[in-house]
Formats: sequence, structure tokens, C-alpha cells
Amino acid sequence: MLHVPGHDRTEIGQLHIGDTQKRGDVFVHRAALVKGRAPEPGEAVRISVDADRRKLIEGHHTVTHLLHWALHEVVSRNALQKGSYVGPDKLTFDFSSAPLTPEQKRHVEKLVNQKIAENAPVSWTEIPFGEAKQRKDIIQFFGEKYGDTVRVLQIGGEPRALNGYSMELCGGTHVRATGEIGPFRIVREEAIAAGTRRIEAVAGDAARAWAKEEAARQQEKFETLKRKKPDIPALPVFEIEAATTEMLQQIDARSVHFEKIDAEVREWEKKTAKTAEAELKSRAAQIANELARSHAEKNFCVADVPDADGKLLQAVVESLKGKIKGPIFLVGARDTSVALVAYVPKEMTTKFQANKVIQQIAPIVGGKGGGRPESAQGAGKDSSKIDQALAKARELLGAA
Repeated sequence: MLHVPGHDRTEIGQLHIGDTQKRGDVFVHRAALVKGRAPEPGEAVRISVDADRRKLIEGHHTVTHLLHWALHEVVSRNALQKGSYVGPDKLTFDFSSAPLTPEQKRHVEKLVNQKIAENAPVSWTEIPFGEAKQRKDIIQFFGEKYGDTVRVLQIGGEPRALNGYSMELCGGTHVRATGEIGPFRIVREEAIAAGTRRIEAVAGDAARAWAKEEAARQQEKFETLKRKKPDIPALPVFEIEAATTEMLQQIDARSVHFEKIDAEVREWEKKTAKTAEAELKSRAAQIANELARSHAEKNFCVADVPDADGKLLQAVVESLKGKIKGPIFLVGARDTSVALVAYVPKEMTTKFQANKVIQQIAPIVGGKGGGRPESAQGAGKDSSKIDQALAKARELLGAA
């Protein structure tokens, strides 16, 4: 809020501070005008902190320190921080490492949650930078510019005694005990540059919000599978009013269940596809035999195949071209679509070209097509003109 001095209850304007940076000994606030007007020199302002937002940021900031510690414990002391983002909705942590294995990710997450459950004290104290440099157990970042006095953020141990299991130079805002952070979940781990990985994670209320969103994503994926195979078993129930830890456990249980049914559906699709392919070849062979008999005295084959799409027509041609020595033209209609397939033996392509046959006939059924001199396909949408298409094909191939 902005007020005129001496008139504490007279609102003049409101600013929203989106960022604060330190420039030497001066703190610079970047602000956007929400309403009213900006302050004039000499006017007093009252600063109020968004406590709820700050609490979320505090939790995410402290848990980045726990995450850094856990990476050192599980991966390597050389898993060094390369950058981070701490917001109310999530945190990201960049570090030097090879990709983490699933086991490493689970172990890191487990260690962080164990330290949160211990409700260890979080404290900070200021010491001379020269002293901090002599301490191998206090993490500092090369390339950072530090003043003569630095602030050490300590987790565990006796408060401000510099004997915690995690100690880093840090000037940010933090919780007072790890138990304030709430449940922690790694939601993504990926490469952002050669040799640099990024972990995205959530904690506390943000973890709860993520769990609800993830449950919705799981349900959407499940519905996609169910449309393919309606008899798959339902996902375990997600209790939206459950405690955050229980929510995360439910998400894990649903993930395991989903992976199982996803594998089952993929296997079912493979079997279904094999069965459909076998049925297609069987039907195509039957149609090819009938066409071979009915065109035994001709040097070419022009025919309408009822209730056929392009895939079936192509299969019929593959079966038929060993039985008929001349060119083949087939047309089929299914629903409102018309499919065309032409084949010309290689030795006859100087006289007939399958692609040219299709290019001349496809427009008759309101479509187009193309291909090679030996093989071509087309499609249209006017099944009422199939007889005209067949007549044109007989005209073009009748001299075979």
C-alpha cells in the first residue's frame, strides 16, 4: 500500500513487487503498479509480505538444500549445483551428473523425506568469509561474489553451532525446522545440457496440488486405454481429501497399476493386429482366387471389390499379381471413402504406367492419387461414380 504521510488510512495506490535484487549495498525492488499511482519521493509506503506465498517458497528453498545433500550421499560429492529456481509452485535444481537411475531417484527422494520427518532445526549464522573458506563442510559456490561476512544456512546439529549435516552459504528465506516443508516428491529428472541434469520437484502444499493434477492425468491416460479395450480393470481410487503423503502413495499405486494394464493393452493390440493381419490375408487370398478364375481368359483385371479399403485392395493385388500376367486395377468403397489400386508388371510399364492410370481415374470419384509406374494408389469420396471409374480403367487397360 502507498499512503500519504500523516494519513495512514488514506490509500493512494498499490504496487506488486515481483523481484528484489541487491546492487552493492542497495536493494532494488522491481514493482508493477496494481492500482492508483506510484509513490513520489518523500512519500511513505507500507510493505506487506504475502505470507502464504512466502511459506511455500521457504519450504522449497530449504528442501533444495536437503536435495543437494541427498545427491551427495547417493550419487557423488561431485554432483555440484549449477543453478536453481525456487518458487511457490515448484523447485528446479540443476547439477553436474550423469543421468540418475530410477533407484537413485527413489533413494534421493526417500532420504529427503526422512530428513523432513526428523523435523531437524534449520538455523543460520554469520561468520567471516575467510573462516568459511577454511571449512570443507560448508558448501560455497565458485564464481559467486561474497562479502567479508557471509551467512551459513545449517540443517541439523545444534542451532548456529555450524555442526549440521547440511551447511551452505545462503542468504535466502527458509523454514525454521524441516518438518515445516511437508512431503517431497521428485516429478522430473532430465538433461538440460551436456553433463548437466535438472530435477523438478514439489513439496508441501505444492506436492498436494501436483498429486491432484497427476491423478487427473492418470485418469485421462486410463480413459484412452479403456477406449481401446473396455474390459480393463479400473484404476485404484484417488482420495482427494486424503493427507498429502497418502495422496502420493495413491499416485504411486495407480502408476504401478497403470503400467501393468498399459503393458496388457499393448500385448492385446499386438495379438489383435496379428489376428487382423491373418484375416486380411485370408480374405485377400480368397478374393484374388475368385478374380483369377473370373478373369482367366483376359490379359488384365479390372474389378470392384465390395466393402474394401486401400489396405485390403493392396493385399488382393499382392496375391493376384502372381495369377494374372497383365495389369490390375481394383476399386473398393467403405462408408463414404473410395479406394483405388493399380498394378502393372515391370515388363509392361513401357505401355502402361500404374501412376498415370490412377491420375486419370481418381478425379472421376472426386479424389487424387499417385505412385510409381509399377504400383500406385488413390482415394476419392464419390462412390456413385465407381462404374464410370471401372469403365475408364477397362478403356485404358483393354489393349493389354
